[in-house]
Amino acid sequence: MKNLKAILVLISLPIFLMGCTHNIAQQQDSQKTAFKQALEENTLQCRKSIEMSKLSNTRSKIFWASRLSEPTTAMQSDENFVQEKEKSEIEKLHQLVEFCQNMYSKTITSFISTEHGERFKDHLNSKQSNLNDLNNGMISYGTYNRKEVELRQQLMKDLQFLDEKYHPQVRRQSASAPIPSFPLKPFSLGKSAFLMQLLFVELLSSLPMLIL
Repeated sequence: MKNLKAILVLISLPIFLMGCTHNIAQQQDSQKTAFKQALEENTLQCRKSIEMSKLSNTRSKIFWASRLSEPTTAMQSDENFVQEKEKSEIEKLHQLVEFCQNMYSKTITSFISTEHGERFKDHLNSKQSNLNDLNNGMISYGTYNRKEVELRQQLMKDLQFLDEKYHPQVRRQSASAPIPSFPLKPFSLGKSAFLMQLLFVELLSSLPMLIL
């Protein structure tokens, strides 16, 4: 009789595991959709704020304020320094950077973890420092724009660590996972938060985002 129960358990185990996998996939898709929508909303709010800001003197000199993904050749070679009449707009640019970066940081912290949100704070500090150098006459507009390209590239490199960090974790868990005993506990969304982290780099690269 005991042998019969064991055989029935072994027969039903693959079906049970398939059901668990399906539920996990559904929850992943739901989280992924919510995360993507939140990031898209952040981007729309950020772009709207930039468009509504009065930057008549500096908009054409700073590529991200012009909604360009990369600075033009003229922007990169602009050796002009900030003039007094432009300093009030530089302050607005400070506020825009902080507003946009804080939105992204809160979203990432909400869906993933505080650690990853902190990486956006580091990026924010670097961007504000670059603006300070521009405002204080230490660098020209061209140098500022070239530095912004470097900061953007560095941000994307920093985000790649998610893929490198969590894919090995998935492989280790898959290799060492014991055969579950019955009854099994329901799938825990909180304990599987790392699944969202696996989606992060993919989403950032696929969204039409404005990463300041």
